[in-house]
Amino acid sequence: MDRFKSTKIAGILGIFGNLFLLIIKGLIGFISGSQAMIADALNSASDIFASLMTFIGNKIASEPNDNTHNFGHRKS
Repeated sequence: MDRFKSTKIAGILGIFGNLFLLIIKGLIGFISGSQAMIADALNSASDIFASLMTFIGNKIASEPNDNTHNFGHRKS
């Protein structure tokens, strides 16, 4: 499998997985009144941001070469 394709899949799975964790932890935290669980839900929200940056960075790096990037946009 192409490394860009596998990184894209990992980014998407990371976004959806952490979104699921955010919702579940947030609901349980609010229902039970657990501040620790609510804080962990917010941590999952920051993980969504990290996965989104992975997805965007991979998309930029997978662009083919052009006039200003003779070897493409990735660092080889």
